[in-house]
Amino acid sequence: MSNADARRFEPLRLVTIITSGFGAVSLAFVAMMLFGSASGGPLDFTVLGGAILALFGLAGAGGAYTYLANTKKQAPDQESSTHSDPMTRLLTRSGLERELLRLGDLRQDADAEARWLLVSVEIDAFRDINDTHGLETGDTVLRVVAGRLAHLVGKLGPVARIGGSEFAFAIKMNNVDTELCAVMDAVIDEVGKPITASRKTITVFCTAGLVELPRENLSVAKILRRTNLARATARSSGLGNWAIYHPEMTRSASYRKWIETELVRAVRRNEFDLVYQPQINSLTGKTIGYEALLRWTHPHKGVIPPAEFIPVAEKCGLICQIGRWVLRRACEDARTLPPEIKIAINVSPIQLESDLFAPDLAAVLDETGVNADRIEIEITENVLISDPDTVRTQFRHIRNLGCSIAIDDFGTGYSNLGYLAELPFSKLKLDRSLVARLGTKQNGGAVVSTIVNLAHALDVEILAEGVETEDQVVLLRAAGCTLMQGYYFGKPLELERKVIPFEPASVSA
Repeated sequence: MSNADARRFEPLRLVTIITSGFGAVSLAFVAMMLFGSASGGPLDFTVLGGAILALFGLAGAGGAYTYLANTKKQAPDQESSTHSDPMTRLLTRSGLERELLRLGDLRQDADAEARWLLVSVEIDAFRDINDTHGLETGDTVLRVVAGRLAHLVGKLGPVARIGGSEFAFAIKMNNVDTELCAVMDAVIDEVGKPITASRKTITVFCTAGLVELPRENLSVAKILRRTNLARATARSSGLGNWAIYHPEMTRSASYRKWIETELVRAVRRNEFDLVYQPQINSLTGKTIGYEALLRWTHPHKGVIPPAEFIPVAEKCGLICQIGRWVLRRACEDARTLPPEIKIAINVSPIQLESDLFAPDLAAVLDETGVNADRIEIEITENVLISDPDTVRTQFRHIRNLGCSIAIDDFGTGYSNLGYLAELPFSKLKLDRSLVARLGTKQNGGAVVSTIVNLAHALDVEILAEGVETEDQVVLLRAAGCTLMQGYYFGKPLELERKVIPFEPASVSA
């Protein structure tokens, strides 16, 4: 280390935190923030890169994490600004516009290895926080999130509250994608920590959209529209995600509008179908069930993936009607399969929130005559954090009807284990992303073993999704997971049967 680099470390002190939740991405963000503020000028990314790598190594050791903390206050004094938000003491939207204009010269003079980004962060389901806990608690949540963002960003750029539950900040960083990922993961992690307000613990999640600020001046309104598009893209993948804007997203907005129009026609024209992927007991080789998977074949565009049309159906209000058709189609198909075979049916979070879901399910079971114990309702893990009281009530209704419940995509959400233990479900489905890590990531086997042991402790079954290789089968068995599903055992199967028309939207809307 040079003498100049050594001097940069002088204002810093080491602090050790004992925690299991502060990851390497947070350390990387802190390193970036501290080196930038300590130097009083542009970041030395060579030194920073070494610091980030060192911090990643410390984080990997587990247990105690050591990171650099500055002795002086990081957040800029924004209280005196005439463009200050009275609740959070951050900048307002107009204050942010003023600061971005000031950054114009800096962006034009920026070297080729640096870029300015505008990040828009929105608290997910903030209206539910207000409705459930009251406006005063909601205001507390806004102030806490504002403080977290101001502390994280510090003097690296302006921070503003630009809407009800939407914040934004500008930040300069290099063109290394790993640094960008580290920073954004740290933001999502920090904002998403539970908040205590009015003797209640509030679960908070956020979604973020980024846009690279052009070197030439561009209207702030247009920049924020781009961050909104990026945020919408991130939200379509679930809670706690972020995405960076690219021009395709503008075209994607038009594409989503086209899908919305075509979905209405697809319902009328019965363009949907179900295919079934086998679920196998890998020890015996026997098929124990099938997962029903929704497919849409457009007459001109061909197959449209569920990941593209399901979020649109949820947003435009068609998901309950489509979901009820899926229930009926799957129950009708179950009658044609051997009686020991279970059918797993995916249910949208919006369906589950509807008061009509349980009555709809009961009516379909009665009309089709299929035994309820042959139907398994699959619900994604992220549903568990949306509205605990509603989820608990719906789980109870489903179990009272005689159907089993599986928690899908487990390992990708943020489940409260104490709350999870109270719910009457019978199966965890290990997410395919965790299965893919087996044999390729250093800790892949340990993570899978931990979840398998959790399932055994809760006395529920565990099934692995996305199994594609014999090595994965061997490693899953070694971890104690014997129920599996994936292309290694078989692709989704089509069935030949009569057409079931959609019922009027008023039935379950």
